[in-house]
Amino acid sequence: MFKKIFLNIKNFFLIINNINKINKAKPKFIFYSENKSYLKYAYLLVETISKKYPGEVYYVSSDIKDRIEELNVKNIFIGNGILMQYFFLSVKGKNMFLTLTDLDNSVVKKNKYIKSYIYFFHAAVSSTKIYTQTAFDNYDQILCNGDYHVKEIRKREELASLDEKKLIKSGYFYFDYLNKKINKKDNNDEILIAPSWNKSKKDFINENFEKIIDKIIEAGFKVRFRPHPENLKRSMNILNHFKKRFKEDNFIFDDEPENTTAMENAKCLITDTSGIAIEYTLLMKNPVLYFEDFDKIHNDQFEMFKDLETMDEKVKSEFGYKFDVNQIDDLKKIINYAILDFKDKDLDINEFINKNFYNYKNTIDYFNKETLNGL
Repeated sequence: MFKKIFLNIKNFFLIINNINKINKAKPKFIFYSENKSYLKYAYLLVETISKKYPGEVYYVSSDIKDRIEELNVKNIFIGNGILMQYFFLSVKGKNMFLTLTDLDNSVVKKNKYIKSYIYFFHAAVSSTKIYTQTAFDNYDQILCNGDYHVKEIRKREELASLDEKKLIKSGYFYFDYLNKKINKKDNNDEILIAPSWNKSKKDFINENFEKIIDKIIEAGFKVRFRPHPENLKRSMNILNHFKKRFKEDNFIFDDEPENTTAMENAKCLITDTSGIAIEYTLLMKNPVLYFEDFDKIHNDQFEMFKDLETMDEKVKSEFGYKFDVNQIDDLKKIINYAILDFKDKDLDINEFINKNFYNYKNTIDYFNKETLNGL
């Protein structure tokens, strides 16, 4: 017991010392990450900036395992709770990059010592529906995936009489990260199941996914179940139930921070509203089955944005296959049909990407030439 107390006290002062180091250095670039699952979205940005400004990038995380060893960056662990709050209230530097929403509306506060708070997206979804109405209000700059983000954010500013932010037409960095990492396979043999999280549900997850998993295994498919990072924080009771229920060779519970293996091995994805559907459809060029049981709306003013079709809905209507609770018993037939029907859609997908996303395969070149020097 005394040893644990001693280690906690030691850790407390170590984190305070880490924060003081940042404040003394007042670095030009600070990245904050909640946990290792979010590193992949920041990686290309951190890599690019650290090459141009070696030693001037601080990668700060609340996860002690979340580190970047291969780049010339300074890794800082700050933990959670009161120490994380102290970090945000006191941190000094020029540019802070985050992929965390509702800045200044939650425990994560802005302070006067940071010149610019910059948001980058960790999903290709729209900003109007699955985020709260105030999710992006307090950022100074936002790295936008496409015209849809610019239109959505400008409309929010107009409706709420907010000052205009600097919107940077960078594109979706994670698309380019995946293109570098993924090795597409011809012999992929898994069905990937990746539900979203929804704060309107009892366990933040649709419990019908248990029946979906059961039916797919029963049909002879191998299932890889990949919960959303928020489910790993909020829904462990039901996730532990899934682990116990499906203890067999044809079920994989995948909670790895990287999702490349999951996408490489899947010949089909089943989800409800998760943003992985967009990444999987457009980059892997394989079908997605959408479970149409409930909608995910975290913005209580979403009705005001109904004239702007969300990117989520665009991809679903253009390329998706829908099923409901009454069709779960027919999943084998639906999966086989979708795989057969989805062949030869490469040209349509490429046209869709180029029409809707900025700088596809060139996001970092654009950021390096058009944005970085001005930060």
